[in-house]
Amino acid sequence: MYFRRMIILMWATVIFSGLSITAQMNLKHGDLYMGPEIKSNKKGTLEDIVGMDKDGYYMVRAEPQNKFYLEKYDHDLNLVKSEEIELGKGGDRKYMEFAEQLNGEIYLFTSQYNPSVKQKVLFAERINRQTLKPEGGPIQVTAFNYRSRSNDGFFDYSLSRDSTKIMVYHSTPYQGNTVEKFGLSMFDSDLNQLWSKELELPFKDRLYEVERYKVDNQGNAYLLGIVYRGQVKVKRQGRPNYEYHLLAYNQGDQYDEYLLDLQDKFITDMQFEISRTGEIICAGFYSDLGKSSVRGTFYLLIDAKTKEIKKEYYQEFNPSFLIDFMSAKRADKGKELVRYDLNQLEMRRDGGVVLIAEQIYIRDSQNYNNYSPYYRSSQYYYSSFLSYGHYPYRYHQNPYFNNDSEMQYNYNDIMVINIRPNGTIQWAKRIPKRQRSKNDGGKYSSYALSIAKGKMFFVFNDNPKNLHKKSSDPKIYNYTKGKESVVVLVTLDGKGEVKKEPLFQVRDTKTTTKPKVCEQISRNHMIIYSERNKKVNFARLTFK
Repeated sequence: MYFRRMIILMWATVIFSGLSITAQMNLKHGDLYMGPEIKSNKKGTLEDIVGMDKDGYYMVRAEPQNKFYLEKYDHDLNLVKSEEIELGKGGDRKYMEFAEQLNGEIYLFTSQYNPSVKQKVLFAERINRQTLKPEGGPIQVTAFNYRSRSNDGFFDYSLSRDSTKIMVYHSTPYQGNTVEKFGLSMFDSDLNQLWSKELELPFKDRLYEVERYKVDNQGNAYLLGIVYRGQVKVKRQGRPNYEYHLLAYNQGDQYDEYLLDLQDKFITDMQFEISRTGEIICAGFYSDLGKSSVRGTFYLLIDAKTKEIKKEYYQEFNPSFLIDFMSAKRADKGKELVRYDLNQLEMRRDGGVVLIAEQIYIRDSQNYNNYSPYYRSSQYYYSSFLSYGHYPYRYHQNPYFNNDSEMQYNYNDIMVINIRPNGTIQWAKRIPKRQRSKNDGGKYSSYALSIAKGKMFFVFNDNPKNLHKKSSDPKIYNYTKGKESVVVLVTLDGKGEVKKEPLFQVRDTKTTTKPKVCEQISRNHMIIYSERNKKVNFARLTFK
């Protein structure tokens, strides 16, 4: 075993030797350009890659004490300008929410409390690309009343796939024994308001939990959530004690409600999209046992006008696929997969879908419970392989963790399921990965995804001993943060063929990659971000 480990490390050293701080590497499935090392006065981290233009890239970086900076980098990934975002102090203080590029303009969104009327207000400011400062004055986007600073609700947003519409969602503060209220405000790409609503969820005697919300290219809003029969959200044997409901809102006063029911099957996880013809496509995982395991996939095609389910298909995973995850004996018995979060659904041109999931769970050392770690929302751009591609998620930390506990963050295998329009599985692939860490929020775990050239490209941190492992080998070595760890590129083509190759090693960059903030910034390019203490590296990956 020791000899085998040394051979792998020697091989990795040969591959990465000669990689300078600024370098161009030619790979089998891409070209990697490593930008210069950038040093900061204080330890900080990248919050978001906002956009790009002919002059370069625009990003938001955070430092301790809630300081945020808007930064500009040229196309060689040199830092051109860094400007602190002025948030004010005392009663005039604003709070950073998000930044977005709309119709070629960069907007900064901040919130502020108005204690005289107990309102929380969301503002947008247009940013001058040369000075990186606001110009033209703030625009009030939306506002809602809050009860107290400790119970003040939140803002979030979603972009349409063509980026011509932006929906701002706000959840109002929770009040016991009352119907949950929320707000939706729809804008075009110039931030002209199209419509706005203050709404009550239509489930007065049942518990409703919003899971996802989206906006289509026409400016219609959709909320996907779970309705529980009773007040206890627990796994029950037999018939599920919950139902999925999709709510659709538009400029009018009426709303449409769609019941997404699989009869006696548990829906483990679900994603949805709106097709080019206006039909609703829902797909995801189901189980015969409960809410935390997966037996197979389902596919629903719904007529948006009549609410009729036009197509309804199910397919179990076959043993030949399951043996990639478990022993042949367990696979033959039809054991189910556990703890897979369905991160996204990608539409195929022919009406089929591709599901992408990751095994994620967090373990609390004090009570040994498992938690779903994040609510995640996403944005889309056009792709050649699928109808629409994917920009990485914004992550919102679950607030219910015990800070006194030792938290173990587990981000393991990626699962990709390609489903035909008739609901059958064309192919299903496992991308082996093991990332276990403690008390770090899993900030160096998970993956970044780009879709280009008819392929999917996954980037994540890995153990170099996994580089030459065969898919049939069940043992996967855990990624550990350190100079021997490696950033890998896994390429998955339209036929389900998987290829893996190294990008770079931590010993060369002396920084650690954060996949959750890496983004695809154009059809064929991804920006990769790495950090360590006060040192930062950016890299640009061009896909072949």
